[in-house]
Amino acid sequence: MNVLRSIAAVVVSYAVVFVIVWLSDPLLAHLYPGQYVPDKVPPAFLLRASTFIFALASIIGGGLCVRIAPSRPGLHLMILFFIGEIVGAVFAMKNWATWPHWYSIIWLAIWPVGLWLGGLAKKRQTRQKLERLGAA
Repeated sequence: MNVLRSIAAVVVSYAVVFVIVWLSDPLLAHLYPGQYVPDKVPPAFLLRASTFIFALASIIGGGLCVRIAPSRPGLHLMILFFIGEIVGAVFAMKNWATWPHWYSIIWLAIWPVGLWLGGLAKKRQTRQKLERLGAA
């Protein structure tokens, strides 16, 4: 059962980040019609907005992964990190000639930081719960 939960921790966390980012595209397209369209690089302010959404999604994904993991949350975060970096590198190579280079590089750099921050936040919450239980 722990093996299934370990797999779920990584897969569900990655899927949540993916869905948040995927759903942000239509939202940005709705908010900025004509600026966020297929086969056209969006203006820099929209790329920054998309990057901000990705950063938040990464933090959520890291916290979720640590919460679901049955044990060794750091290992689960590391596996999630490697999967995301591999997928991100493939997308960076695919879009290197058409999208600004900073965009791909920033996303590859934000991913591990976001996961770490999400995991750290969850670790802090767990420590505070344990301190409250110990004080009771």
